[in-house]
Amino acid sequence: MRFPRNEAAVGTGANASVGAIPDSAWASMVGYSWTKGCPVGRSQLRWVRVNFWGFDGKRSRGSIVVNASIADETAAAFTRLYELKFRIRQMKPMDSSWGHNPKGPGADDYAAMEADNTSAFNCRYVGGEEASKVYSKHAYGTAIDVNDFENPYVADDGRVYPDRYWLSRRGPAPGVFSSSGSAAVRAFTSQGLRWGGLWSNPDYQHFDR
Repeated sequence: MRFPRNEAAVGTGANASVGAIPDSAWASMVGYSWTKGCPVGRSQLRWVRVNFWGFDGKRSRGSIVVNASIADETAAAFTRLYELKFRIRQMKPMDSSWGHNPKGPGADDYAAMEADNTSAFNCRYVGGEEASKVYSKHAYGTAIDVNDFENPYVADDGRVYPDRYWLSRRGPAPGVFSSSGSAAVRAFTSQGLRWGGLWSNPDYQHFDR
């Protein structure tokens, strides 16, 4: 069980906030999660800050970059997860700290999945299908991935990212989106986001609009 060094929680409750991306954060994103030619720019993105419950049982704080069109919904969904005490490993933006994606543009989503990082915007192609050169909804900031390890993704070729351990263990467990009727999944679907866990090739970590 890995317990990353997360920021300490600030204030009471989820204490969610939505704002512009800070200059220092944007500087770390340029050339990694954002590159020239990306379908959205800085002005179309928002910086969401929120407290969450870590797997260590402690209150922590994280940041996630999303499209302005889903920023308020994102804050509301993570506020609900906080209220449910849903566990999140870590929540750090995709930027230079993850390195370059080895299979196309963007920061290294494979490294982030291995680290069980919760994130959203990353100007990359669809994971596991990079040869198609089709931009993922993450490239628009309209998709969110939560707890990749506990909620794996099954690619078209059958490969499972980042690991298949939780693929057959979909019952209620910390950090797991167990079913479309679970309160944790409804935290997002009630905000108008779709859950990838219902797809023919399930992507249990994924929510998008």
